[in-house]
Formats: sequence, C-alpha cells, structure tokens
Amino acid sequence: MPWGPIQNTDHLPLYEAVYKQLRDGIRAGLISGRLPSKNQAAAQLKVSKITIEQAYNQLKAEGYIQARPRSGYFVEFKYAQDAAKTSRPEPVFAAENKADFTYDLSTYAVSAESFPFAIWSRLSRKVLAEEGGKLVNSTPSKGILSLRQQIALYLQSYRGIQVHPEQILVGAGTEWVSSLFIQLLGPRKRFAIENPGYGKIWRILAAHGLQMVRISMREDGLDLVELQRAKPDVVHITPSHHFPLGTVMPVQQRQALLNLAERLDFHIIEDDYDSEFRFGGRPIPALKSLDSAGRVIYINTFAKSLAPSLRISYMVLPPLLLEKYEREFSFYSCTVPGFEQYVMARFMGEGHFSRHLNRMKAVYRAKHDALLDALEKSTFSQRLRISGKNAGLHFLLQLTGLFSEKEMLARAMQQGIRLNGLSEFYSQKKGIPRSTVVVGFARLPDNAVPELVRKLEIAWGVF
Repeated sequence: MPWGPIQNTDHLPLYEAVYKQLRDGIRAGLISGRLPSKNQAAAQLKVSKITIEQAYNQLKAEGYIQARPRSGYFVEFKYAQDAAKTSRPEPVFAAENKADFTYDLSTYAVSAESFPFAIWSRLSRKVLAEEGGKLVNSTPSKGILSLRQQIALYLQSYRGIQVHPEQILVGAGTEWVSSLFIQLLGPRKRFAIENPGYGKIWRILAAHGLQMVRISMREDGLDLVELQRAKPDVVHITPSHHFPLGTVMPVQQRQALLNLAERLDFHIIEDDYDSEFRFGGRPIPALKSLDSAGRVIYINTFAKSLAPSLRISYMVLPPLLLEKYEREFSFYSCTVPGFEQYVMARFMGEGHFSRHLNRMKAVYRAKHDALLDALEKSTFSQRLRISGKNAGLHFLLQLTGLFSEKEMLARAMQQGIRLNGLSEFYSQKKGIPRSTVVVGFARLPDNAVPELVRKLEIAWGVF
C-alpha cells in the first residue's frame, strides 16, 4: 500500500524511496485528492518530516501534486485508464571571435577546466594497449555494444527509461541525429517545433525542405490546444528543461501529450537537452519513461555533461522504428570513431561518468548560486527579473525600464561580455518578452562573479 512501510529494496536515499512509492501510488490511481500533512505522512510511513518534505517537493516539481496555500498538497495527476490498458511493445532487438570577450555567457559553452583530462588520458592509453585490432576495423552501425550497454544502464538509473542496448544508436552530433530520424519517419512529414526553441533543429528541418509549424510555449510546456489544431506528423520537444525558457513540463501535461500522440497518430522526438543538471531534488524523469505505446524517440548527447567536442550523441528507437532501421538503414557506418567509443564505454563502466556528473553539478550549482546572489545585490536589482533558474546551465534575465534587448547586448559587449538575446531563439518573431537575455554560466571562471557583475552594472546600471 502507498502509505505503508517503505520498501527500499534498491537501497535508495530514503526521500527518493518515499517519492517513488508515492509516485507509483498516484500513477496507479491509489492516491488521489488531498495528501496527508507532512506530520501525518511522516507518522504513517515511519520516516522524518524532512524526508516527507523532500519527497513532496520532488512530486511537486514533476507535476504529480500541487501545493495550495493554507490547504495542503493535492494530487494533480489524473489516472488514465486508457493509458494503463496499453501495453509496452517488446523490442525486436554568430560569427564573433570569442577571444574578443572577457566573459563568454553564451549557452553553448561548458567548463573546460573541469574536464577529467587525467582520467581520459589514462583510459585512452589502456584502450590503445588492450583493444588492439578492434580500433582499426569498422564498428557496428549502431555503435560498439559496450558503449550502448553503458548508455542503457545510465538511462535506466538516471532517466527512468527501460531500454535494450539494441534500441540505442550512437552517432556524431545533432546533424546526424536529425538526418536519421528524418529518414526513418519518411518524407513530406509535418513537424511541430517549440517557439522559442533550439535554433539548429528548425534550420536543419528547413534545409531538408520539410514543412514546419511553430507551437507556442506556456508555463506548463507546449500549448497542446495549438498543437492539436496543427495536426502534425512529428513533434520535437524539450520537456524536462525547455531550451531556452527553462520550463519543466509537468507529468499531467506529459500524459496528455502522449494520449494526443496516440489519438492523432504522431511521433514525439524528446530532446533531453542538459537534463542532467538540476539543482533542487532529483532529475525529472524523461517523457520516454511514460511512453507505453512506442511513440517517443529519445535523443541525447554528452555535449553538456562532458564535452561538445567529443561529438557523441545517441538515439533510442521504439520497436517499430527499430525494425525499419534494421531493414532499411543498418548499412550506414557509425559516424563516431571506435576509439572514442571504447574510451567512453570504459569511462562510464568504471564509474567515472557518474562521479564526473556529481562533481559538475556541484561546480555548476556554485556558479549558479553565486551569480544569482550577486545579481540580486546589484545596482539594477530593482529592475531585474530572473526566470528558468535551478536547472540547466543558463537562466533568463529581464530588465525593465531603460534598455531594449539589442541595447542590453551592445552595452554588455562594450564591457567584454558575450550574451545571447532571447529573441534569437524565436523562429517566429512574435510574443517575445522585452529586454530579456539568456545567461549561460557554465564557462564563468571561478571567483569571476564580482568583476562580471561590476561590468554589468556599468553596462546596465543607473548612477
């Protein structure tokens, strides 16, 4: 029973075991309406009040419950009987010179000084010494098995996705991923994309001559009413941390999207962009983890979690599309060199990747918190609005009053600061919030926050 003793057979942190037990109870329709108070829940589950608070906060973050002032917590997720009846199919097995900038706050950077060079170098030598002829022969079209096995374990542990290694395809970068899913889904498809959204995807789709429709974003994610009117064949979304707004699509909205995909017969491409970095609670489970009908193609990359220069991306195909890939496209060569794949497989298999992620979460959180704290104390703090914080490697900064977005960027550039304007990510220039820039903090050097904010005060402050 959901409110009975905690069954922590996986030896998880206690709050996570509580969260999972309550989440599963909500999904199964066993928990509804108003939840017990924190004290009552702690007594029933025989855990501390702070453990209940952490579990409730995670359920709230994912949209399973909502807090109502002076009333308590209420279940937001509605049990979908139709979804429960659907069984999971079994698998068949800009051109500026960056050197001109003192501070690069663009969204495409990572912390170069934090790359695990020593470990990567040691593993590279081991691969050269031990893998022998495998390194000079061609690799399987999907990528080497050991890497796909490690990715499958990672997706199960960190993203809640149950996947067989044979469903995983490894390739080089967004262009490879996009080209392959375009071919798999077939020509003359109508794509729905987020507006605003990741600029490269709509440029790639346009380059292939595909029809696109832009769907507006709401506070709870993609506008599903607008999406339904668009009648798409494919929907491309970033539900766990929308780029660039930072929106998290709650579970109720995710289930509604999956139900809509089943009813209108379209596929969903889930781009899990920078979902690894969440600074409050555990990562939001992937949309793919809720997919019981094989509608979701999951894509991700090691660009943000490790380094963009590695060019290692991967895609998880649902069973029917896997069959089509095996039948029609398995003759393609893998686009990632075997050497990098073997090194990455060992990096993950020996536990270095999970330790690196934990370390980088601490590094990025420190930068995130220090920068926000300094901005709140700045001379322009009264005109400042921050959104999209506490997850990912960027947030939105809006100033009221004096400057337009263009003026904010120009004045920051005069102080040696590189930023992206929010308008850059809108493929249709309408409904854009005024005077808003996207602040990427990943490349911000340690101890640089005071000088950076001082320069921003010169650029945007009033004296």
